[in-house]
Amino acid sequence: MALVCAPIPAAIAQVSAPSVDRAPGEVEAPAVERRDPLLVQLAYTGDLLTAVAGGASRGSRWIHNVSAIATADLEQLAGVPRTTALVHGFYNNGASFSGGVVGDAQVVSSIEAGMPLFRLLEAWVEHGGVDGRWSAKFGLYDINSEFDALQTSLLFVNSAFGMGSDLGTSGRNGPSTFPSTGLALRGQVRVGPALTLRAVAADGVPNDPAFPRRLNVGLHRGEGALLIGEGDVELGTVRLLAGAWAYTARIDDRYDAGIAAATKRHVASNGLYLRGEAQLIGDSDRGVRGFVRLGTASSRANIFDRFVSGGIVGHGLVPGRPADDSGIAIAWAGASSASRDLALARHGGRPDAETAIELTHRVAVTDWLGVQPHVQYVLDPGLDPTLDDALVLGIRLTAALAR
Repeated sequence: MALVCAPIPAAIAQVSAPSVDRAPGEVEAPAVERRDPLLVQLAYTGDLLTAVAGGASRGSRWIHNVSAIATADLEQLAGVPRTTALVHGFYNNGASFSGGVVGDAQVVSSIEAGMPLFRLLEAWVEHGGVDGRWSAKFGLYDINSEFDALQTSLLFVNSAFGMGSDLGTSGRNGPSTFPSTGLALRGQVRVGPALTLRAVAADGVPNDPAFPRRLNVGLHRGEGALLIGEGDVELGTVRLLAGAWAYTARIDDRYDAGIAAATKRHVASNGLYLRGEAQLIGDSDRGVRGFVRLGTASSRANIFDRFVSGGIVGHGLVPGRPADDSGIAIAWAGASSASRDLALARHGGRPDAETAIELTHRVAVTDWLGVQPHVQYVLDPGLDPTLDDALVLGIRLTAALAR
């Protein structure tokens, strides 16, 4: 689930969809000059998915997600200098495809929430320095709007190409990102022309795992925080991110929790990631971009302890279709020692990894409407050796408007 936000000065001057938080998979809205103090964006993403072979079962699901995002320039509205506020709410119909059909862990659709939801995803205020070099943000916050997020991989439907699966499946209720977010404090500073540093302290258990459909933004004793630090380097057409993350509270060993052991070991959960993207051929109007991501995570606390993904995206390569995008990508998520032990206890085997491969093409019908057929192949879904590799056919419909 990957999102990219511009720093405050750029966001106030001009906003297009990539510069404003949006739910995973939402199409870019047409660029809108921020002359008005309030920008409202509406976005729709729908995934029609069919499992035609392998996995836990066969079948189809229609998942859809509707978002409304309001961004306000508080300097114009209330006289608060260099300050922006954002409110982002969404409705998701809750259809379950990975959870209810395929059985994979990395999640075929980036908009799958697993249950019907109508809630706030974000509600934050950001204040920037006079020189535009630093900013601070506080409120209900999606960490993947700025952390572990690059533009090139946003084309793909599978969740593994947003936030890496090592971080995305961590924690007692996942990190603070779609569909469950918590309170967070984020700081960011531009050190030089090429380097930006950012850090965040977010609720370690966003919402309440016991009542997943409720919005619970309180901080509770014993849940701790998720801490992330990231360096962001831009060198021409190359962009690199390096990050480290850790939960301050220990969690149950995944194996002990999985077998409902009477006595559970409490283990630390942390990790590292490195990702990058670059223009490989041509330019942004017509060319090919590539991306890669590497990650590690604690082996007893997490489902996956190693992660590698990469892919290429071609833009404007089809004659007569200058706005279309085509891409192919692969994500390999290595099973942690706890996951392998659990698979052995449950199924009598120890799978090494779950791998997702996606081939996709997005047809830009207009600048606000897209149709995106795709094919996905999932090897060892759910780290379950009793399941055959899954073949998934799908089509994504995206629409966005801004005013």
